[in-house]
Amino acid sequence: MLGTLSELDAINIILSSVGSDPVNSLDEEADVDLSNARFFLEKTSRDIQRKGWDFNTYTYTMYPDTFSKKILWDARILKFKSTDGNTYVKRGNFLYDMTNQTFEFKNSVVLEAILGLDFEDLPDCFKNYIAARAALDFQFKYFGDTNVSTDLQYNMQEAYQDIVQYDMDMNKVNMLQMTNVAEVLERT
Repeated sequence: MLGTLSELDAINIILSSVGSDPVNSLDEEADVDLSNARFFLEKTSRDIQRKGWDFNTYTYTMYPDTFSKKILWDARILKFKSTDGNTYVKRGNFLYDMTNQTFEFKNSVVLEAILGLDFEDLPDCFKNYIAARAALDFQFKYFGDTNVSTDLQYNMQEAYQDIVQYDMDMNKVNMLQMTNVAEVLERT
């Protein structure tokens, strides 16, 4: 059965970029290459998701604890901005109101937030791109073969084209609505 790329498949793509044997499980703790490949996959996934896409950008409401009035930080938040004009930051395990200089909140706080999703919850084209980019970075750091890098860069560029197409499809991009095109049309 043909399915989407799994985390194990992605790890094996990364390992193959340096000529390592594939693994059958992600539980092999003693394998240094596996640990490093997993690190590169997670880092690359965070870096790509942090840009914000339709599948991980939310209007996100955070609620204060009834007794302490503090808002516990959600570790899945990669990037955020407030919707109420106040400036908020993460301090320790809590949300901090920089504008009013307090950890205590009377009401809920609404953010535009980019959440980090598990690899398995990503659209397939993003899984492919993340795996391709992580393989390129992994190979460059640990192996450094320029011929292999060229092949991996080609794979990454193809995967990137897929996510650009995905983004265009999901946002229903219309060239006539783009800022520069609209300005030119108004001049005529």
